[in-house]
Amino acid sequence: MSSPPVPVVTPPEPPQPVTLVCANCHRELGGEYCAACGQRNEPHLHTVAHFAAEAFESISHADSRLWKTLWYLLSRPGFLTREFFEGKRVRYLPPFRLYLVISVAFFLAVGLPEGAMFNADSDTPAKDAADIKAVAKKLEKDAAPASAALGKVAEAVEQQAPKEGAAADPDKPHSKVVKGLQAQNGLTEFCDEFKAPDPSGNTNYAQLQAACAKVAEDSGAALGKAIVHNIPKAMFVFLPLLALAMKPLYWRPKRYYVEHLLFLIHNHAFIFLVLTILALLEMITFLSGRLGLLEFAVWIYIIWYLYRGMRNVYQQRRAMTVAKYFAVGFFYFCAALTVLILTAMFTAMTI
Repeated sequence: MSSPPVPVVTPPEPPQPVTLVCANCHRELGGEYCAACGQRNEPHLHTVAHFAAEAFESISHADSRLWKTLWYLLSRPGFLTREFFEGKRVRYLPPFRLYLVISVAFFLAVGLPEGAMFNADSDTPAKDAADIKAVAKKLEKDAAPASAALGKVAEAVEQQAPKEGAAADPDKPHSKVVKGLQAQNGLTEFCDEFKAPDPSGNTNYAQLQAACAKVAEDSGAALGKAIVHNIPKAMFVFLPLLALAMKPLYWRPKRYYVEHLLFLIHNHAFIFLVLTILALLEMITFLSGRLGLLEFAVWIYIIWYLYRGMRNVYQQRRAMTVAKYFAVGFFYFCAALTVLILTAMFTAMTI
């Protein structure tokens, strides 16, 4: 009797390896990053925790190189510019991104309501009177006598404001009253020239009349904020113009235009960074108004930093560097004043 046939069991085929592809360019992946486009392979779900961790890593770790770049920017004049043209670029934040990040942080710090650099009316009698009137309105229902008293105090402060402004000591906080009144009088005198209608019906004349009417409503506060808002845009015109003026100064040995532009971008990023730190320190309660010596030291450091940066980048003798330093400084002042006036005029016409 023959034995039953033994069934042949076919072993299962081994699973085929899964070929990972880049979600961005659909090329085959050979590691964590795509060799074609450089995107990182992240198949997991993007939760809030993941986004927070990624943002922290981007700011503090090697992806942005932020801290190393900021340290060299603050402590080594001209170093980042030289490193860039020597080809050592991946270890530092790119110059244009560095400038954009720091300039945005600077203008945000300057524009904060409690910032000392943008608080022109914080301790004037007119502002005090407005605050007192606001408190009086809140107390009107529950404390009529107190409300009436506060109202009288507010009126007294308002009447005293011009007198204090005329006799204020320039070394005292209330000297801001004098500056505010002088600025307001200057705007008033300028706008008085445009009260009468223009017989020729010029469109620009009508726009100036409208701008003066808006300035008169809030004593120029909105105009000042709009000018601060437009200054970053004006810098995109100012820096290339200044780099063009530097080119004739460095024609031997030959220097490319981009070298001057990059040098200026790093210098302005440094200045904005230092002023941002000062503005943030001024917002600390116990430091507000007590940074006079530190501010003086910082401005001395900025003057030395710009000179030292020119020597490190252009590698010229001290006498030649000093001469070009003052030449660039003179043109810088003239160009900055021109750009500021044009920015103010453009802002006034479009506010």
